[in-house]
Amino acid sequence: METTITIGQLWTAILALCTGIITISGASAVIYKLVHKAKQPEVKQNERITALEKDIKAINERLEKGDRHFDNDCQRMDALERSMKETNKVIVESLQALTAHAIDNSKVELLEKADKSLNDYLRSKI
Repeated sequence: METTITIGQLWTAILALCTGIITISGASAVIYKLVHKAKQPEVKQNERITALEKDIKAINERLEKGDRHFDNDCQRMDALERSMKETNKVIVESLQALTAHAIDNSKVELLEKADKSLNDYLRSKI
């Protein structure tokens, strides 16, 4: 038995095939749009995260630079404090010698010692 296909049946089959292809392509386009739209928040989120990471890196660099400046300032302040203690010691010794001499005019040796100490200190600092 031979099966014969008429031209009408052939056209119907071709049109059915074309309709199926068009339907599938339309559905795939809709699915693509939905997937693309669903991924957009992720893309925006990734951009924001990248920008925030860049900002955090810049902030950390500034903090590290500030820490280095703070450490340098602490070292300078410690050095100044030691110098001021030494200066105050020499000044107080000199004042003590002046006071002792003012009270009792016979404390010349104490004044000479204070004068030498003050001169030595000034020479070492200048």
